[in-house]
Order: sequence, then C-alpha cells, then structure tokens
Amino acid sequence: MKKLKPHTVDWAQIERFLASADKKLVLAHKILDIDEETCLQQAYEAMLKASLAFMFSHGSRARSQPGHHIAIIEFVNARIGKKHAGLLIVLDRLRRKRNMALYDDSGFVSRRDAEQALESAKRYLGVLRTDIEARRP
Repeated sequence: MKKLKPHTVDWAQIERFLASADKKLVLAHKILDIDEETCLQQAYEAMLKASLAFMFSHGSRARSQPGHHIAIIEFVNARIGKKHAGLLIVLDRLRRKRNMALYDDSGFVSRRDAEQALESAKRYLGVLRTDIEARRP
C-alpha cells in the first residue's frame, strides 16, 4: 500500500499547523520542570505538526496507517536537504524515545533528553517554516 496520498495545498491550513506546532513547543517549555517525558512528547509533536505542514505545502499527506510517522519523516528527509539531515535523525530518535516511554517501562526520559528535544524542535520548526515560506506564493 502507498504511504502517501495527494493533498490540496491550503495555505491557511498550513499556517494553522505551524501555529499548532509553535503552541506545542511553548507548552513543552512550560512543562519541562514538571514532567520531562511529557515535555519530550510535546516537542516531538511540535516537530510532527511542522512536518505535516511541510508535507501539505508539497501537496502530499501520509496515509493513516501503521508507520505513518516514519513515512512523514522519510518525506521531509527526502526534501529538506542534507545540511539538515541531523535534525531528521533527532526527530526519528525522539519518535523512538517517545514510543519507548509510552509503551515500555525502559523509556525513561531525563531532563537532558527533554532539553535537547526542545532545542532540536526549535531549530527544526525554524528550518521548515523558512522552507515553506520560501515556496509560498
């Protein structure tokens, strides 16, 4: 089965997804002192929301099926450029760390993990927003 499907480019929708990503990142910062695991999850979700906006701006979306987060990461990785490959590696690590924290008791999230997730999410959102805005008519 195909991982992607066409999606009509809707700049208002893209902006809503970017705004949602920004809100999740703000929330992640506020949560850091209370719960590192939730902070990391919110940072990951911020990156995921920005990734969806990026996909939408290219006229695509992931199909709702097992592994769709991986399909989103692969899509962005194929289009964002090698100089930002490190951010995609971090995003995939956060995906795995989030899954471990959610589904396995060995998924402990340290303060350092959460802080790194916040910093990476901030850079990632900036990179994707810049790319999206450069292609906006």
